[in-house]
Amino acid sequence: MRLRNAVELSTPAALLPHSNVKLRRAIVSLASDVLPLCDFVCLLLAGYISTLLYSIAFATAPLSPTIWIDRGNVALIGAVLAPFILYDQHFAAAASRQQTWTLIRSYVMRFILIVVIVFAIGVSSQVLDNLPQKWVAIWLANSLLLTTFTRVLLARNVRSLKHKGLLTESIAIVGAGPIADRLNHHLRQTRADNVELLGIFDESGAGASDGSIWPVKTLDELIELGNARSIDWILVALPDTDETRLHALVQRLKVLSVPIALCPQNVGQRLPCNMIDYVGNGLPVLLLADRPIKRWDAVVKATEDVVLGSVLTILLLPVFALIALAIKLDSPGPVIFRQRRHAFNNSEFSIYKFRTMQWRPAGAADTLRQTSRNDDRVTRVGRFLRSSSLDELPQLFNVLTGEMSLVGPRPHAINMRTEDRLGSEITSSYAHRHRVKPGMTGWSQVNGARGPTHTTAQLQRRIELDLYYIDNWSLALDLKILFMTCREVVKRTNAY
Repeated sequence: MRLRNAVELSTPAALLPHSNVKLRRAIVSLASDVLPLCDFVCLLLAGYISTLLYSIAFATAPLSPTIWIDRGNVALIGAVLAPFILYDQHFAAAASRQQTWTLIRSYVMRFILIVVIVFAIGVSSQVLDNLPQKWVAIWLANSLLLTTFTRVLLARNVRSLKHKGLLTESIAIVGAGPIADRLNHHLRQTRADNVELLGIFDESGAGASDGSIWPVKTLDELIELGNARSIDWILVALPDTDETRLHALVQRLKVLSVPIALCPQNVGQRLPCNMIDYVGNGLPVLLLADRPIKRWDAVVKATEDVVLGSVLTILLLPVFALIALAIKLDSPGPVIFRQRRHAFNNSEFSIYKFRTMQWRPAGAADTLRQTSRNDDRVTRVGRFLRSSSLDELPQLFNVLTGEMSLVGPRPHAINMRTEDRLGSEITSSYAHRHRVKPGMTGWSQVNGARGPTHTTAQLQRRIELDLYYIDNWSLALDLKILFMTCREVVKRTNAY
């Protein structure tokens, strides 16, 4: 287990490159998600191998196409069932020496369920009536052997990558007390060399846990660290009976797009529930909060952005040219307006929009003032662009560069104020909307919360809708929002 002290954490060398983090997460995701495909292939392959072995062992008549088809149908039934019944999304995370045989035992029980279902389907459909029982036994044995072999091989390769440091997980412990000490001790005892312990953090930051190694730091320092680098896990080392404190901690730390898990008081014990995950060398933890869009969902959303974003950009190039010409003829100044906005994980980026206002130098007194109806800063062309939302089109380039998504919470200007207060001063949930990429349109915009937020009630309503989107994301929801956006653009609601 690698240790970092406070000095090391403040240096650039301590910041894990984002590309390495994405690569490691991709490896872990692929290691688990490739299993369904392997299982499908293994059961089909076992069917054909078993047919050959049965023919050789029992000197049967030449194999006719009918024999191949009949036995292939049974193998296909098992192959279709396998990805759904045998799938374990935590396989790669728990694939350590301590967990491999536990995983295999769990897998064997699931395989028995496949056997039962195959026999039930085979008997009811009479598919098994003309098949030799010995062939069925050989097929099941080969299926079990091949699928078990793929799991052992995959677990071995995952462990090898862990020992080489390619799957190192960065962990922050929250809670200075005996559970934190036991967790620290457990990670050392299990030789979790794939774990990078970032430190121990607490609300007060006072005192020390295992003082010879770890000074206890504050939650503000943890949030600052999470904004500066990637953290894989936040482990809460507090008694699970302190529900009020746990809830407050989770709400405060959800500003970071990091999985938050509760470590059991008896560190390392098995947890009798479904909401578990594994850290390091198979340490079971109870998941309290997770990344909102991850694994294949993240791949689907990224594909949606790239494909639809590229198509829309190409189709709208003539519109871009006409708008640019109209802006240049209407008023002096650049065509594209850039402004710093909040982005994913509380970072910042420059958003692109067609300029709709009289040009003012950066830092002018009224540049952060929210737009109001009949605002005298808006140009003639700008008023049309804003009412039709065409001023937002350049954000397609933000989407293609990965800074934004087509759908997501709308990015707010840095230091934007509502009733002379920052959003974070109005509600602690404000930063939770930064757990995903900002979007060109969002659930708020198609549900009446489009436009400026001049009152606290308007801002709170927008945050409520944004958090609903984050917690309930799906491709279908994104497509629904895009369709509803087209309707809102035609209606021109709250657009000025």
